Order: sequence, then C-alpha cells, then structure tokens
Amino acid sequence: MKHHTTRLQRLAAASLLTIAATSGANAANVTLFGDRTAFLSAIGAAPVVTQDFESFADGANMSGVDILPGVSVSTNLANLKVFQGSGDKELFATTRDLPEAEYHINVGGLYKSFGFDIDAFDPATPGPGFLDFYFADGDTTYQGIPVLPLNATENDPLFQGIISDTPITKIVWREGPEIGGINCCEETALDNFVAVQAVPEPSTTLMLLGGLGMLGLPAVRRRMGWMR
Repeated sequence: MKHHTTRLQRLAAASLLTIAATSGANAANVTLFGDRTAFLSAIGAAPVVTQDFESFADGANMSGVDILPGVSVSTNLANLKVFQGSGDKELFATTRDLPEAEYHINVGGLYKSFGFDIDAFDPATPGPGFLDFYFADGDTTYQGIPVLPLNATENDPLFQGIISDTPITKIVWREGPEIGGINCCEETALDNFVAVQAVPEPSTTLMLLGGLGMLGLPAVRRRMGWMR
C-alpha cells in the first residue's frame, strides 16, 4: 500500500480538523488526523503495533479475530474477511444485498493513539461517510464526523488517525451511500492499522515482579498510555 501524500489526502486532512473538547466534565482532549505522516510524527518514538493483513490467507474469516493485541473488528454485514484486491490485502465486510457497511473497531480501552486506512473500490463513491469515536470516560463529542472526499482507491487510501488523552474503546466507520442504490455494493475496506503499543498498568507490572519481592509495595495507579 502506498502512503504518499496526494491532493486527495490533503483534502481529507482538511476535513478532519484538530478538535479539542472544551465543555463537559468527561470531555476527551483529542486530535484527529487525515494524514499518516503527520500522525506518525505526532506519536514520535513511541513503539507501535501494526496490521496490514498480508500474513493472512485470502478469504480468511476475521470475525472475532484480534487484528492487533486486544483489538477486533465486527460489522453489520454477514461476512468480514481478508480480501485480495488489485493491490494488497485488506479487511473487507461484504454481502451484496444489504445497505452501507459499518466497521466496528473494538479497541477496548487499550490504546490512546490509533489509525487506519480506508480503501475504496470505485472512485465515484458518493459521500460523506462518518466516523464515531467512543472513549472510556463516556465522552460523545467525537461522533458523526463526516469524512470527505470518499473517492479513495486501494493505492491512494484515506488515512484516519486519532490521538487522545483518554483511552479509546471503539471506533465506528460508516461508509457513504452506495453507487447502485441502498441495496447494492459495499465500496470500502480497511487496511494498515497502526496503534501506539499498549503498556500494562503499574499494578500489573508489580505483580509480574512478585518473584523479586515487590508484591508488598502498594500499586501506584495512573492512566494507561503514552499520550499525556
């Protein structure tokens, strides 16, 4: 998968402006990215985990499978599988007689920095599609975020990334209207996931050090994650 910056990606980046929640006791402080290079620059030297699906067989059933440690994807459609497109492999939800696909990325509160590519199979796909972000503190500020334009391709995808000060529990991608009508053809797939590697809570680390006589120490709890 190519990651070069194009006019399409710059337009996508402009559609996802940096947003900071300023109201509500549970508001998360979030930055959204439409450019992979900018996202990777922002997370700096933090260790990452990635998934590009190249190690899976074409057609592999991905329902209930962890694509990253502690992360799985589900869909409103009948099948979720690895699909060998004209380029590389990607995660594809399909059934040809249902409305627009939804991808539910179940993050489980393990990560605060997360990104992925949205591939499309027809540049004429109308938009917008929408992203919903869910957080461990219940913040609902970042839901129904439109993503334009949607006319990406496999080799020129739209990157979507997030860095939050609050653990992310779920990300939902809802693709745009179908080209052939409401009950036609799913047009998008997901690929090239990247997340800042999760680290254990200090209490878990102390338990692991029990053999060194550390179990008697009180656990000092703090929020998990790299981004502060």
